[in-house]
Amino acid sequence: MTGPTLIAFVLSFVAGPLLCAAALRLPERVSTVAVLALAMIGITAFGLTRQGANPALSLTAMWLGWVLAVAMVALALRRRIRDRRARRLILILALLATTLPWFGLATARLIAG
Repeated sequence: MTGPTLIAFVLSFVAGPLLCAAALRLPERVSTVAVLALAMIGITAFGLTRQGANPALSLTAMWLGWVLAVAMVALALRRRIRDRRARRLILILALLATTLPWFGLATARLIAG
């Protein structure tokens, strides 16, 4: 595994779930969901506008936007659902969803040869 691939792996499988878990510990209020939404839009826009300048920074920003989007949706669902089992399932699915960019990157590398 090369250096950049190892960094992407650690970001996807360690940092992503940890960031999402930390975001899901925030208070379950509309204002928290709104802040996550604004942060997600801002960081994703930053990543999209910097594509040519630094591809690694752009990909990292878009990955962070993905993690924030997953956390935002999970937090919004947890606000509405009070069933303990459903809330646990939302947490597990959110943590797993943060790893999806890794599979997209791996697929792209496989196709590129």
